[in-house]
Amino acid sequence: MHNPPKHYFNKGKLEELEKIHHAKPIIIYSIFHKILAFLNDCFFSVIKAIGVILLRVVYDVKVENRGQIPLRDPLIVVANHFSYMDPIVLQSVFPRRILFMMTELYYEGRGKWFFKLLRCICVRESGSNISALKAGIEVLKKGNVLGIFPEGGVSMEGRLQEGNPGVGFLAGKSGAYVIPAFISGTYEALPKGAKIPKISKIKVRFGSPMTFEKIKNNSNKKGIEEITKQIMNQIKELSV
Repeated sequence: MHNPPKHYFNKGKLEELEKIHHAKPIIIYSIFHKILAFLNDCFFSVIKAIGVILLRVVYDVKVENRGQIPLRDPLIVVANHFSYMDPIVLQSVFPRRILFMMTELYYEGRGKWFFKLLRCICVRESGSNISALKAGIEVLKKGNVLGIFPEGGVSMEGRLQEGNPGVGFLAGKSGAYVIPAFISGTYEALPKGAKIPKISKIKVRFGSPMTFEKIKNNSNKKGIEEITKQIMNQIKELSV
């Protein structure tokens, strides 16, 4: 029997086989990525469940106005930062997973692997933070929740500090809803510098979703400052 001529397979068949050959690694990568994402979600669910149980039993955490939080669409949640407990408390009472932005002082430590698993975004204490801002925008583009403590660090005195303009930039650039929140009781439970937490009643009060469409040029310096100011004022009002 003679071998078939080279033109036996038409060009369309060859191209189809080539596409299938190149598609295999992409399909395998996609499946692997989905498995990792599923395992990561499972890890997060376990961590959150532990946090919820401990906080409810030990600190009797109360929540106000949780029903105002949108359950879909991109969202930025902003809150005061009086204690290292704040991210744990905020996530435990929030109905959606929060991807937090955090300073490199805490991110680049022994717990870096843990923060990476939680998909935290590292923010530099000095210099350009373009990569962090881009990462924040990507979180919102995917319809997720971005968590920001606009004061930039834990308050030593348990008082609300000025907000950094990064939150104004992200809110103005993305157009996402902003949910303000005020967390009380965490400063009494674990202030900055304390090593042993104390028992204290903790409460989280959420505000109404904020938008900034009416602010002209909300991506320039003046617009960003105005957005930041409005957000911080709303957090302050929730503290009363």
